[in-house]
Amino acid sequence: MFTFKPAKQKKSKHPLILIHGALFNGEAWRGNFLDYFAELGYDTYAVHLSGHRDNESKLFLNLYGLDQYTEDVIKLITSLDEKPILIGHSMGGLVTQLVGQKISLQAAVLLAAVPPFGVFRSMSEFFLTAPLSWGKFAASALFPFGKYIETEPPEGIYTTLPSLEVRKHVSKNMQRESIRALLEMMLRDFEIDASKVNFPMAHIGFRDDKIIFPEDVEKTATFYGQQAIIFENRAHAFMFEPNWTEVAEYIQEWLDDKN
Repeated sequence: MFTFKPAKQKKSKHPLILIHGALFNGEAWRGNFLDYFAELGYDTYAVHLSGHRDNESKLFLNLYGLDQYTEDVIKLITSLDEKPILIGHSMGGLVTQLVGQKISLQAAVLLAAVPPFGVFRSMSEFFLTAPLSWGKFAASALFPFGKYIETEPPEGIYTTLPSLEVRKHVSKNMQRESIRALLEMMLRDFEIDASKVNFPMAHIGFRDDKIIFPEDVEKTATFYGQQAIIFENRAHAFMFEPNWTEVAEYIQEWLDDKN
């Protein structure tokens, strides 16, 4: 399933697909990228990965893994008339890479993406350096207590705290994550082949991110033989911070250059 926002005045024949990260759904993009790129002239889709819609039963959530999430996106792509542009955040960035192993894309943008080699090292370092924040993050994956109680977000989620309105939006749409998907991101070898990527790919990281370290974003870019850009004064959930538009503007310019 997905949320669709048509282009205000179509600028590109290539639709844009937004893929959310863990602990959230396609509503992560409402009020930021979903509206921004539709306004720019892209037919824009925000995918709700399996088990992630707000009104969807979570009974079978733990059965879903990264292969299912990849198929969710491919199913949408095959229903479209033109090659899409994929923008994936965090877990959605890994899904974007897995989709790109199976189907040709117009372009892809990885935002603080889970790297091809997984997050075991970064999660271990996060636990050792900020155990309380790690505990909050891990607990949220099992039960989204942020929906019900006001608490300080884990370290590395925000650099600048979002507005009250945005925080309410985040709390409303938080959800637990598939344990299978989380374990796969920690332990699974996805055997990604960089040579299969025959489309432009942008790699974007955030200096204050404690979930996907900026150096891991740079390693991912190197893996694909490309360069990364690291934004200062932003953290993992950058799209909810007040200065998210600067990242969107960079992507806009990059797409204009590549397309």
